[in-house]
Amino acid sequence: MGVRPIMTNTKGSSGMILYGTRNDDSTVTLPDMGFDFMYNGDLTRTIYTSGNSWIGIGSSSEHIKINRRDTSYNNLYYSREEENGYKLFRVRFEGNSTYNGWGSNNLVWEVSFYETGVIQIVIEKTPNTGTDSFVNPGIGTQSITLETGKSYVLISDGKCGKDYKVTEGSYFPDKERFLIIDDEGIKNFQEVEGVPKWVKVSDMPLTEEILLNYGNDFLPSSLDGIVGDSPKVYYYTDNPDAVERQEEFKFKIGLIATSLPKVIEQKEDFFIPSEKLISNIIAEVSTDIINNSGNITKTNGKVRIAFSVDSGENYLTFDINANDYREVDIKNSVEFLNKGMSPENLNLINYERLNELIEVNRKIRFAYILEKPTLLDVCKIKKLKIFYS
Repeated sequence: MGVRPIMTNTKGSSGMILYGTRNDDSTVTLPDMGFDFMYNGDLTRTIYTSGNSWIGIGSSSEHIKINRRDTSYNNLYYSREEENGYKLFRVRFEGNSTYNGWGSNNLVWEVSFYETGVIQIVIEKTPNTGTDSFVNPGIGTQSITLETGKSYVLISDGKCGKDYKVTEGSYFPDKERFLIIDDEGIKNFQEVEGVPKWVKVSDMPLTEEILLNYGNDFLPSSLDGIVGDSPKVYYYTDNPDAVERQEEFKFKIGLIATSLPKVIEQKEDFFIPSEKLISNIIAEVSTDIINNSGNITKTNGKVRIAFSVDSGENYLTFDINANDYREVDIKNSVEFLNKGMSPENLNLINYERLNELIEVNRKIRFAYILEKPTLLDVCKIKKLKIFYS
């Protein structure tokens, strides 16, 4: 996110709503923020404060203390604003370092809450005579020194509002967007009928407008919905540091995962000539790898097969023990891998019974499941041959 190594100034009270005056000890509940803000794993829309110079996030606990002691405020303001397309809720405290120092205005600060989950503290004046601290979920209460003329950005390490990093500087909410381009076109990640997956949103070419309108704010780890072997990730940002020094901003792989089993389903049927009977089926597959020395090594790749005689409505596998065919759910990868036919066992299936099954429609299609337990495994289908008699 956009933390700049320069201090920002308070914006002042112009355009803000005056919410209270002359408060010593009373706790104040500010109006709805206008958006959900995540803190300590919970979403809240309410901020609390007091004449004693503290902020409560979602409750009246003293989460942020700014020169906390028996102080008071002369004026308390709030406003709902927007920066670079993101909502924020700003609180301005104009107060006094002592409870009875009305009008001295020697304790003045602003705290902004961004819908991106970031908190920014800007100190206009502080006598540094009280306690400065932040209740940092996942870490504990941190003592921090808040100084006149400085600003501080609090950014959570993740999206759960915990483990904040406190940095001197100013925050500008950068726009970040992610899209993927695969064999079908430009896709974003969304939920369709309760299922999250990558969905096509546009054809090429990719434009800035498409990235801004359809791009995801983060890059999901799921590849559900991706078509093809070479999808490309496109990243958009208006962070000037990234734009000016692109070579210093690179994606890092935080986790290497094995590939999920992949189901390949034949789209059209093979039609069997009326005068022909299927006598054998051979599937040529490869799970071998050839190293630089030319040596062949078998990997743990696995291929299983099922077939359909009703254009894909139902799929069948062969039970060797029962010497008959059974339905198999090819969408259930565990069931398909466990019950599907092994390519080397296709010579053991009951071809007489198979020909009875295809007698009505005279057609057959196949489905395959490929599993690579590790990224080093190999799993390929070379060809399928049907022999007739």
